[in-house]
Amino acid sequence: MDDHRAKYLAPSKAVSSNDDGALTSASGEEMKPKHAVVFFDCDDCLYKNDWRTANVITAKIESYTTERLGLPHGAAYELYKKHGTCLRGLQNEALLHGEEELEEFLEYAHDIPLEIERDERLREMLLRMKTPKWVFTASVAAHAKRCLEALGIEDLFEGIIDVRAVEWETKHSTKAYEAAMRIAGVDDPAACLFLDDSTSNMKTARVMGWTNILVGTHARDGGHEIECEHADHIISTVHDFEALMPEHFHPSVDGVEDAVPNGTKVQAAVPAP
Repeated sequence: MDDHRAKYLAPSKAVSSNDDGALTSASGEEMKPKHAVVFFDCDDCLYKNDWRTANVITAKIESYTTERLGLPHGAAYELYKKHGTCLRGLQNEALLHGEEELEEFLEYAHDIPLEIERDERLREMLLRMKTPKWVFTASVAAHAKRCLEALGIEDLFEGIIDVRAVEWETKHSTKAYEAAMRIAGVDDPAACLFLDDSTSNMKTARVMGWTNILVGTHARDGGHEIECEHADHIISTVHDFEALMPEHFHPSVDGVEDAVPNGTKVQAAVPAP
């Protein structure tokens, strides 16, 4: 078994709880998370729906580039491969002109029905988290917020770090991660934990010095089992995160909703200074 496969869902067996419910190691010391912040990707990470949402967005982007920009079929995918996202490619190759066209593209691509159901199990898990958490998405905040609302978890994050907040950098660029750290108020890359479904993003996160967790064991295209040498850990779904790293969570207790300091809904982060 490869080393990164051996790390799949393998929390230490030498973990127990003391009388207060706090996790302790075999030596009796309380386990404290080594990460100061957790970044969650949104699409196909916080939820899984067989890529239905992703496929619809991909189709909308293809439609926009062919019908409104006059590009040949397949050009959107080539831009994605070359630049990390189709949007970044359209910007870099001057195929979108001005803020008006940019906003039109974003609105068109994300004007879709969401096939996402409320996830009480996820909500309860996130409520138990004691480490600050952010949504870190390559999409726009409005789309991420819709997804969070559909899942029933829109009030559980510090905020949404979207493509605008990182000044249009993709998660293939270390600049996006540096911006996310500034927004979250973290100076040390080793203090950052990152969950995402993209193997490419795992590579960049590792270059940054972030601990990373690949969410999803099968590829979108073809359904074959994913091999990712850049992932520190691999889990099937986001629900497995608590079992992998229990030190980030309070013990499960009744009335866990009261543990949330406030019910403020998440807002988009402003661009990093």
